Amino acid sequence: MKKFKIISYIILLIVLVVLALTVYTSATQNNEQDEKEKVTSEIRYLDTKLVDLFNHMNNIETRNYQIYTTKIEESRSSENSGGGSSGGNSASNTSSGSDSTSTESNSNQSQTENTNKNYEMQASGILTTNRDIDWTSCKNEAELMYTSISTITLDLYRLNVSQEDILNFNKDIDSLTVSLEEENKQLTLDNLVKIYEYIPKFAQSVVDDTLYKTVLETKLNVFRTYAKLDSGDWTGINTNMVDAINVYATLLTNTEIDASKQTSINKGYVMLNELKNAVDIQNSSVFLIKYKNLLEEINNL
Repeated sequence: MKKFKIISYIILLIVLVVLALTVYTSATQNNEQDEKEKVTSEIRYLDTKLVDLFNHMNNIETRNYQIYTTKIEESRSSENSGGGSSGGNSASNTSSGSDSTSTESNSNQSQTENTNKNYEMQASGILTTNRDIDWTSCKNEAELMYTSISTITLDLYRLNVSQEDILNFNKDIDSLTVSLEEENKQLTLDNLVKIYEYIPKFAQSVVDDTLYKTVLETKLNVFRTYAKLDSGDWTGINTNMVDAINVYATLLTNTEIDASKQTSINKGYVMLNELKNAVDIQNSSVFLIKYKNLLEEINNL
């Protein structure tokens, strides 16, 4: 009888241990998945902010129209409702009359200003838009990123992303800020490329979405071409464009990707090759037009 009880206790203990391990494993997996989803959102945030900064370097809007506001000010002078005092009274008290006149004069000059805003949509194309850089906006965007960097860094550490990559990423953010403060366009572009190189690396360790990871790799190569545009290094630009097309082409035969997105994927591939044609004719304006259209397309994948 005792032997039977001992065996029963052992079996019960084993069952409890197995259940505990199952619950712990499940909780750990769920927690890790939650952290991955959080970091994926943070990577998407960084991606968006960096793309905006790239576009600011040529004052590119990823929409065809901008809304401008102008102020319309209307002034209304308040009218003096009362008449002047009688001559006898003013003569009898010169000082009082003088003060009264001064007060009435100030009252007559007071104005009530109504400010209205006029909203106007204007075309925002590559060929028609001023390409002067809004450095103030760029600096604000970069400073805003600092509010999230510490949290993102800690989250990346928790998911065992390369510590060296995380440290270098933070250093390069500082270098970007310095180049923005100096308003140095080429150095800013070079620093943006260096920072963006970490985005596909981080995604490779965290993100499960093959499509998104491939798009990030493609965009990195496109940004490498974009950064060389002012230097006129068309040979280097051509090399980067070939790399972008080769990376993206893997999506055309990937059977794991949702079939409903295949049309958009195919369109992106055509647009990449169109961008390559702009490189062949070595025209920066044509390149920027096709670059803008490409980004609008693949950012939605």
